[in-house]
Amino acid sequence: MPFKFKLNPILIAILATGLPLPAMADDAALLRQLQDQMQQMQAQVEALSKKLAAQSEKQEKVTVQVAKTEEQIQARQKAVQLYGQLRLSADSYSNDFGAGATSGGITAGGRGSTIKSNASRFGIKGEIPTSLNDTSMIYEAEVLYGAADNTTNEIQWREGFGGLKGGWGQARLGRFDVAYKTTLTAIDPWNDNAPQSRGFGGVQGSSALHASYFTNTAEYVSPSLNGFKLAAWVSTQLDDETSNIHDAGPISNYQGGKAKGLGVKFNQGPWYVGADWIDIQSDRIGSTSTTYTAPSGGGTVTVATPFKTNANMHNGNGWQAAGGYKAGNWSIGAFYEDVQDLGLGKNTYLSGSYLLGKTTLIATYGQNRDATQYFNRNIDTWSLGAKYALTKDSELFAAWVDRSEDAFGTTLAKDYQILTVGINAKFGY
Repeated sequence: MPFKFKLNPILIAILATGLPLPAMADDAALLRQLQDQMQQMQAQVEALSKKLAAQSEKQEKVTVQVAKTEEQIQARQKAVQLYGQLRLSADSYSNDFGAGATSGGITAGGRGSTIKSNASRFGIKGEIPTSLNDTSMIYEAEVLYGAADNTTNEIQWREGFGGLKGGWGQARLGRFDVAYKTTLTAIDPWNDNAPQSRGFGGVQGSSALHASYFTNTAEYVSPSLNGFKLAAWVSTQLDDETSNIHDAGPISNYQGGKAKGLGVKFNQGPWYVGADWIDIQSDRIGSTSTTYTAPSGGGTVTVATPFKTNANMHNGNGWQAAGGYKAGNWSIGAFYEDVQDLGLGKNTYLSGSYLLGKTTLIATYGQNRDATQYFNRNIDTWSLGAKYALTKDSELFAAWVDRSEDAFGTTLAKDYQILTVGINAKFGY
């Protein structure tokens, strides 16, 4: 029977690794030796794993702390934001009104050249988390700064409000731009400059309802639902109060009572659409002028504040609709407003722009009709101009504005122009 030699598999593994084999070692001793080595290696692996886990946990804590710190910094930045705009232009007026003359209830604004401050402003605003679930406090206090005007009336109050904001929407109390105004500003490329849609007595393609702010106002705006937002607002006075429900132009003639409105906006992709309804029921319509008299022999000064009724404006309601579309470098916008019931006419505004590098070319047209406040005069305004981007928010601009008005009574038709060149310097946003 031939002799067969069978090599132990463990020994084969040892020989393959090149480990020396003790001369008289048996399999059991060798196995114990390998087990000891494996246990040592396992202990080293476990120690290394714990060390790596500790390092990973430490790194995770550092990452969480960094994220928490960044979040705290962002929260502090959002809590107090200082901002402002210096909007200045050199304007040349050419018209046939005569300096400072008024015709048909519309002041020409003079003739010649000047430096203008176009709603320059500064303010403070913020958003602060609260103890209410998913709700932050919001606020804003803004001041008009007449950067180029006479210093006597250089500072005036603009917007001011406080409110809450969350996933449920936004609620505000104060004096501010209501939804009725922001429907138009979304498609007006010249907002707060001479060619804007509501210039010159509040008419340049829209009514004076789009100027400045409603006072003593509460507003709610819903969260966005597939691009749709709903808004409701009310401006209201005490029963015996006769302060203005609006702070600018002919709308300040509405004293006491209540104004309210409803609106809806759709903004998604290249499309923008807005529609609003407004109703005003004031206690009286007109203006109050204060006069002072003093007795010839001295004594107490008497003050008289006569009220003058404005029969051209009325309580009532109206509506408006606006739309815009953007495609590539160009965009267009259209607006129509019917507030004839209030005495503010039927108004149309069109805008178009084209982006060419850092320059945006702009053309607009505005039409005002059938406003008893302006004695039913037909007013047409068009503008051509451009903006050049200096930064993300600031720009140089130049524009030419032409405005024509038809004849009123014995007054001839009027036509005048504005050439405006300037800078909109924005900071803190």
